[in-house]
Amino acid sequence: MIKWPEQLVEDVARRRAIAFLGAGVSKNSTGKGLRRPPNWSEFLETALKKCPGPTAHIKKLIKDQDYLTACEIIKQRLDEDFNSIISQEFVDPHYTHAQIHRDIFKLDLRLVATQNFDRIYDNFAQSESKGTTHVKSYSDEDISIIARGKTHHIIKVHGSVEQPAKMIFTRKEYTEARYKHGPFYALMDALALTQTFLFLGCSISDPDIRLMLERHTHMHPYARPHYIVMPRNALHEDVRESTRKNLNLKILTYDPKLHHQELADSIAALTSLVETERDAIAAERRW
Repeated sequence: MIKWPEQLVEDVARRRAIAFLGAGVSKNSTGKGLRRPPNWSEFLETALKKCPGPTAHIKKLIKDQDYLTACEIIKQRLDEDFNSIISQEFVDPHYTHAQIHRDIFKLDLRLVATQNFDRIYDNFAQSESKGTTHVKSYSDEDISIIARGKTHHIIKVHGSVEQPAKMIFTRKEYTEARYKHGPFYALMDALALTQTFLFLGCSISDPDIRLMLERHTHMHPYARPHYIVMPRNALHEDVRESTRKNLNLKILTYDPKLHHQELADSIAALTSLVETERDAIAAERRW
């Protein structure tokens, strides 16, 4: 089980934290035929099978984890068929929420950000909150409204399957978004300074996230760390040290066996710790 730092528990209890959800969270869900949502590499492998022409160089890009370039080539090759594959992989299986989504919702954080295109958590949170949880995308002109107030928001950092044209999936799309939607990235910079980020089911390879954390780390070298939950042995100790030094990310590890069951159990334990801390804050009036 993950040993949750006391400072993180307090930040979550005070709703001064943002949960970032990655593909590892969606992996807990199942759909028709017990299918599970694909991660980035799995989606590219599926799409690659439908690509015309030579593909050896694309396979190498995927193997080397250069997913942005691989996706750009595949999308160009498939043209209008690319959106159909997105629907087949992320929408048609009708994925249902898992216990981990329920436990994340029970943390009652005002802001939850997700790098996922699927709407698994979005649909659950909106249903569970009776429509009072709002979904905002990086491309929304009024995205800044999430910064204040009491409304609960889900932030679609890379867009959603609902709007395939606005999904950030390729190298070109990452670059364009950074320049066309500067206010969103400025907002994320501000949140990195005022909130504690908790990355769940995410990798540290996302270029936008890395840029944001690197900038934050070197501009504010004495800021408290953010946190990322990762499978045990996912990174060499040297890489973990570099991650802490350059991204100010404290890595919390778990055993990934049985479809990351320990992660789900640990999130459930976190909800209990947070509820206890909130009761203590209320009793002692430590607002």
